[in-house]
Amino acid sequence: MSEIKKIVQQPLFKITSLNSIHILLKLIFGFITSKALAIFVGANGMAYVGNFRAFLNIIENFSLLGIQNAVVRYVSEYQNDKSKLKAVLTTFGLTLLVSAIVISLALIFGANYLSKQIFHHSELYSFVFYVLAILFPLYVFSTFCISVINGLKEYKKVIYIQLISSSIALLFSVFLIYFYGTIGALISLILAPVFVFFVSLFYLKNSISFSDVFSPQFLDFQIIKNASEYVLMALVSGVIGSFVILKIRTNIIEVSGLKNAGIYEGLQRISSYYLLFVSSIVTIYFYPKLAEINSNIKSIISNYLKTIVPIFALGLIAIYFLRKLIIQVLFSSEFESMESLFLWQLIGDLFKSISLIFGTILIAKKLTKAFIVTEIVSLFILYFSSNWMLHAIGINGIVKAHAFTYFAYLIVLIIYFRKTVR
Repeated sequence: MSEIKKIVQQPLFKITSLNSIHILLKLIFGFITSKALAIFVGANGMAYVGNFRAFLNIIENFSLLGIQNAVVRYVSEYQNDKSKLKAVLTTFGLTLLVSAIVISLALIFGANYLSKQIFHHSELYSFVFYVLAILFPLYVFSTFCISVINGLKEYKKVIYIQLISSSIALLFSVFLIYFYGTIGALISLILAPVFVFFVSLFYLKNSISFSDVFSPQFLDFQIIKNASEYVLMALVSGVIGSFVILKIRTNIIEVSGLKNAGIYEGLQRISSYYLLFVSSIVTIYFYPKLAEINSNIKSIISNYLKTIVPIFALGLIAIYFLRKLIIQVLFSSEFESMESLFLWQLIGDLFKSISLIFGTILIAKKLTKAFIVTEIVSLFILYFSSNWMLHAIGINGIVKAHAFTYFAYLIVLIIYFRKTVR
């Protein structure tokens, strides 16, 4: 009994429990949104939503330039030094503002071109890019605000922000999808981070002020120089990685058809829901600990592998046996062929969950060369194996390539960290 009490009182257990509630609600919200998409936009519309999500990841990562990881690290490091903390917030805040404005202008002038590229030679969705251009600064600063709160190690606040903003986003998503179909679904993707921004401001009001972020006199270019390695890592992982994902989705449309691309997107939505459990725990709890100068890497890895991964693996087994029911509940009869894709997707996601902690160490400890090499190798394997297997065996080849890629990626990381984990 005392052992159980000791476990319950551990910070990781408390954060995991609260996060599990968040994930459960996120799953419920995801179910409602996915069902609305399946009913009102179908597999074809789902494919467009998937392409636009991939595009949003590209421009978000390009505009953030990896600064979100640097913010977490430096805010965590300087949270007790007000002058250095203000320099960090101002430097990154002004950098993001300039970056967001540049991207917004590019979106305005390139709306028609982007619509044709993302939506299969159609200019019907140019309006979506104008909306994105207007809201993009708030979109970017939502990530900045979450990174600041995360750096301050206010884990519960991060989860509360996600819960509240997700609830608001759900209401708007269902409304927009019901009345405006595919365009409404695309607009809802833009609005979700905007809600995060406003909710984050409420929780940050007693921690930092407007002058802490936008005071040019505190601008410190040395901080930008120190964060340059984060920028390189972000360009490889975020921008290039998202571009590869977008290209794979485009290949699916061209080789296997728009409907199969929509079915694949539906599977990726399911994957993103359960991966939230792992990725959010790593971001909220493990990354700030790894970012500390004297962190015990071996202990952190052991803690992750012994506590989080086994729970996640059991969840994946349950999902596999319930896959037919999940498809029926989340989607419609149009998505029945998704059932054959589950096994290799789940296997790949298990490898991905294990490799996540090692990849996070590379970022937290600024092991730039190792990060870039492993990312480029994994992206190279993912793209070419996906392309080859898509042409060879169709849509099933994509999920097999996914599993193969993350198995190879995990093996490379284990070899790199072999001395650390002994």
